[in-house]
Amino acid sequence: MKPYFFLLLLSVLVAGCLAPEINKGSPSEYELPGLINTTVIYLNLSSVEIVDNVINSTSDGFFITSDETSFANPVAVDYSGKNVSFNVSIDLVQGKDFANFSFSSPFSGYVAFTQPGSQDFTYLQTKNGTVRAVLPVNYTVSSFLGIADPKPDNITLDGLGREVLIWNNTYPEEAIRVKYEDKNTPVLLFYFLVFLFASAAFILGYYYMSISKLKKKRAMMEKDVRK
Repeated sequence: MKPYFFLLLLSVLVAGCLAPEINKGSPSEYELPGLINTTVIYLNLSSVEIVDNVINSTSDGFFITSDETSFANPVAVDYSGKNVSFNVSIDLVQGKDFANFSFSSPFSGYVAFTQPGSQDFTYLQTKNGTVRAVLPVNYTVSSFLGIADPKPDNITLDGLGREVLIWNNTYPEEAIRVKYEDKNTPVLLFYFLVFLFASAAFILGYYYMSISKLKKKRAMMEKDVRK
């Protein structure tokens, strides 16, 4: 019985060490802007694409905001746009999921991957350099509901009219947080508040009119009783 027991225990341990297979993506899925020493975060409501520049390194790593099943479509290309062979694994670092790209020899070029998106995104930095967050078209952090922390060194627009937030060498500050809103949100909120105010004024006016009518009816009834 003992040999079978140890074989079963070994199979369970080995299975527990194996991570789910991560399907690699295609460079055509990403914008590869050719920016040196820069991490570009393309934010969207449904997904976030992260493109990072690697210079003469055998590895590159990122903290990811969700579990390994949501880490998708990793790619690596050199400066000429050629696919480069790599391995990627998800490890637990400081209690957080960490995606690690590894190369068989020093690599220079770009790595990219996709993960779930939201309007409130936090990027945990692992190295110094420039970080650029590209917002969806017609979205901004400049409204009173928006957040950009720490304050960007620059905010500009790209050729597609997208707002781009730029931070230079903010590491070792750990996190960059971006919460963005539709540019029309303040206007829509203003109209909503006007609607609420108008509705409240109408209800209040109707209440006072009803009270006034009741008072008149009561006065008439009391007058009839006195007669």
